[in-house]
Amino acid sequence: MFRKVFYLPIRWRLTAWFVELLAAVLLLFGLIFYFTLQTNFLARIDESLNRRADEVQSRLDLITKNIPNAQEIALILENDPVNEFAEPGLYAQILDRTGRVQGDSASLGKARLPIDPALIESALNGQFSLSEAQVSSERVRIRYTALTAGGQVVGVLQVGESLKPFNETLGRVRGLLFLVGGVALLVAAVGGWFLTRRALRPVVRVTETARRIARTRDFDERIPLSNSFKGRFDEIGDLAATFNHMIEELGRVFDTNRQFMADTSHELRTPLTIIQGNLDVLSRGLPPAESQEALDETREEATRLSRLVGDLLLLAQADAGLTVERLPVDLAAITRQSFRRAEGLAVTSGKTLHLKIERLDEAPILGDEYRLGQVVFNLLENAIRYTPDGGSVTLSLEVLRGPPVARLSVRDTGVGISLEHLPHLFERFYRVDKARSRALGGSGLGLAIVKYIVDAHGGQVAVQSEPGQGSVFTLTLPLRASNLPPS
Repeated sequence: MFRKVFYLPIRWRLTAWFVELLAAVLLLFGLIFYFTLQTNFLARIDESLNRRADEVQSRLDLITKNIPNAQEIALILENDPVNEFAEPGLYAQILDRTGRVQGDSASLGKARLPIDPALIESALNGQFSLSEAQVSSERVRIRYTALTAGGQVVGVLQVGESLKPFNETLGRVRGLLFLVGGVALLVAAVGGWFLTRRALRPVVRVTETARRIARTRDFDERIPLSNSFKGRFDEIGDLAATFNHMIEELGRVFDTNRQFMADTSHELRTPLTIIQGNLDVLSRGLPPAESQEALDETREEATRLSRLVGDLLLLAQADAGLTVERLPVDLAAITRQSFRRAEGLAVTSGKTLHLKIERLDEAPILGDEYRLGQVVFNLLENAIRYTPDGGSVTLSLEVLRGPPVARLSVRDTGVGISLEHLPHLFERFYRVDKARSRALGGSGLGLAIVKYIVDAHGGQVAVQSEPGQGSVFTLTLPLRASNLPPS
């Protein structure tokens, strides 16, 4: 069974990522803002409690003078209350050294501020303390501080302020933050969806075009860069231009492969047909002379078929990216050996073969000896094949030192090649005269193999030709500079 894959369009994912990122930023901002506001509010409340405690102490210093205890101070406060605690939500409570309540502000009514013995002890020791406690229905922040009279600690003063306004303000801030955050995320989601949809519209066109090409095999179709991609020099525009270039290359490769398959089928079919026909004739019985002729023709076509299959295998290896060997070899020795192999072919066909390697003992290069020999022999064989009887073929090799390269050329006095055919000579199965080439035994792969091998060795191959003037094939290969012969 196939596993079901949940597919979410990229525009939804981009929108979700954008909203998630914005939510994280808003959350971080909200937390920082909220806790900063809370800290500042509490600092103001503590500052207010501290100021009011100082004001109470200053007031007591004026009205108590030499009164030695908290009880008498509380009586004075009952007759002359402290005005600082007339506001709602502000409270005061006076304790003696044992923690008993000796007096309070009128704002407390019948309520009492909670008493913490540990904080009382700390206040009596000269340290003020802060705490929060529930008073009636309110949360109150309380400050404990020592109460002095005549320079002596006579009790503890509790100063409290209701946190109700503080909590209400923080509640409104929380609600506002949630509201603003929610609206911002909603706007971001809707806006992000529209923006990503608009931004990815060219990508959708690329996808639709690719699907259409895959369905119709119409490699002439292109993405019109003048519409959705007009004026775009960003990644999307580059994608569209690259896609068009890729489609162009795919179309070329597809057409080339289709032509290659057709040519290969035709080239294989011809010798197979001849072989099959000869076998059918031989099976019926023929006179010895005719049987021998049929066998010779069958053998010749089998040899041609074997060579064609070998050439196809080499080109398939080239397409697969297989590289040639790079070992120290002598191109001069390879040239001489290939010349000797081609001499018999030239003599048999009535041509003259010349070799020019004057004052050159060796041409050291890095390469594949077998493949380089195949290159030289293919060029010689091709020149001999298309040179009329009585013509000549000249093979020459020379060393150039700036830059250090070996230049090998094959010159013939053949029929020559028209200018319009020259750019296509190294294409597979390309023939200037197909009927004549097939009659001479050519498969149309020899020059393609030459170009592949020369390119694999880092060299170059070129051709010059005119109709009726013959042709010159020239290849250059880099030399091993450290082993150059002396000039």
